[in-house]
Amino acid sequence: MTSASIGYVSAARTLASLSQQRATGELTLSNGDRHWKLYFFHGRLVYGTGNFHRNRRWYRAVKQHHPQFCTSHVLMDEPWEYHLLSHDVIQNQLSVNQAQSIIKASLEEVLFSLVGNPLMNSEWYSIERFAFKNNSALSLLLSSSQVEQVLQRAQALWKQWKALELDTLSPYSAPVLRQSFPTEVADCPPLPEKLNPFLTGQHTLWDISSHAKRPITAVTRFLLPWVQRGAIALEELPDLPSIVQQSCSTPPVGNSKRARPVIACIDDSPTVGQVLATILEPAGYRVVNIQDPLTGIATLVKHKPDLIFLDLIMPATSGYNLCSFLRKTPAFQNTPIIILTSQDGLIDRTRAKIAGASDFMTKPPDTQTLISLVQSYLGAMMPIDLL
Repeated sequence: MTSASIGYVSAARTLASLSQQRATGELTLSNGDRHWKLYFFHGRLVYGTGNFHRNRRWYRAVKQHHPQFCTSHVLMDEPWEYHLLSHDVIQNQLSVNQAQSIIKASLEEVLFSLVGNPLMNSEWYSIERFAFKNNSALSLLLSSSQVEQVLQRAQALWKQWKALELDTLSPYSAPVLRQSFPTEVADCPPLPEKLNPFLTGQHTLWDISSHAKRPITAVTRFLLPWVQRGAIALEELPDLPSIVQQSCSTPPVGNSKRARPVIACIDDSPTVGQVLATILEPAGYRVVNIQDPLTGIATLVKHKPDLIFLDLIMPATSGYNLCSFLRKTPAFQNTPIIILTSQDGLIDRTRAKIAGASDFMTKPPDTQTLISLVQSYLGAMMPIDLL
């Protein structure tokens, strides 16, 4: 085991040395309570990840490179990300190129943190962790040239980040649009409406970059004038729930072909549905948005959602009436129905309960509270999705 400071030059030398030595083990990079790990097998990189926002990083990489990826295979071995990828490659549920793209995406974030922190400590542990019995799994490992390419991309991204004087900001922070500020701020570019669902403190700069398919430098630079004028605050955001602590049970009869639990959002505002989708879909659920509650009944029957979010105030009908109607319909008598509304009074909650609602939640939904509430109803049927 060795310890030393690390930066771009040192990282390049270290990675090249591990490749030349055909080393097998773990390279741990740390700074305070945060650490990152690079796993190697005979000089080839297996996977790179870290303890900070680990699940968010995984969701981002998978959603970007293979959004339909779903597996019911559960493994607790480290790194669990690689084991899940290799399992699905062996089962022909994922291509080698897709799996490698996910591995590279995670590695680039790790190396971005590494090259931007020359005082990060490194430790090497020679551990025989992997035993490859299948050529498909072995083909996922990154060669030294592939790792070097990712390192160069991370270095170039960090240079842009520093050149734009963004090095005082954290890409893991979440932008929040302050409600007290007008929608237009002097000397600031206008904010596109489609960006509003991502300015609620529920999505990090990395998340927005991945969704927009734009470099994080471009996304942060666009938001920077708003941040500098105090119109947008950057807040710390916790990681999403641990994936490997969830188990996958057999889906209910009649839904055996469906890969993920389906959640319906009945709300006349498209923004609400977008917000739910951006929170719940990375967590492994599929969201069906219904803006017209009356014509949307056919959509509900078609998709047979496992849970329904229902607004109270809508143009054509009220959420109370629709909830009562659904409870009288055999197909939805036992479906969890959660009222999602800005009206959070005792009378509203009482009326919702009388109408047959299972639960009540106020707008805008908090990320962790929303996921925990959904899992409390659907945890037993939650797949290891987007893995």
